[in-house]
This record gives sequence, C-alpha cells and structure tokens, in this order.
Amino acid sequence: MTTKPWRQEIEILQSYSKHKAFTYTTTSANSETAIDLGLAMEEVNKVSFVVELADAYIEFDGDASATTMLIPQDEGYFDDAIYISTKITIMRAGATNARIRGIAWGR
Repeated sequence: MTTKPWRQEIEILQSYSKHKAFTYTTTSANSETAIDLGLAMEEVNKVSFVVELADAYIEFDGDASATTMLIPQDEGYFDDAIYISTKITIMRAGATNARIRGIAWGR
C-alpha cells in the first residue's frame, strides 16, 4: 500500500483569525483604494495578489504613485511577514485600467 501525499490538518491550518478576498479595477489614472482593511480587520500579516489587464503601482498604507512598487501585468506579489494596517492602493501605470485580485489574512 502506498501513502498518498495528503496534508495533515496542522499543515493547512491558517494562523490568522480573519481573511478578506478582494478584486478591484481602476477607473482613472489616480491612486485608488483597492481594499480598505480597517473595515475588515485590525491588521494584515499575510497578503497574496495578482495584477491583471495592465501594469500597476501598488502601495500599502499609503497612496500609490509612480515611485511605489510596480507590478507588471499578469504578475503577482506574496508576503507572509508583513504589517499593513489601513489600505492597499493601486494606480495604473499606463492608459489601460488595471485590476488587482487577491486575499489578505490577519487579525
């Protein structure tokens, strides 16, 4: 008999009490709030997202600008040792509107 590669329960448990999935598409060339975290949880400690449709600038706890993190179209970002307390903002990098799709975990 062979052992199946099933995960044990402890390996798949999340250590965060809250999570919030989000999808946001820009509507202008300005910085826009993709998710207001204050409405969902006290703080984010783990985040994962992908940027679709066009390149975009992303900022945590501030307003996105041309000097913040640039995520190319169809690329993503993941961090599990982070602290975000207020919001995640997005600003399209060109003339085409961009979309961010992801999930944030925290408490």
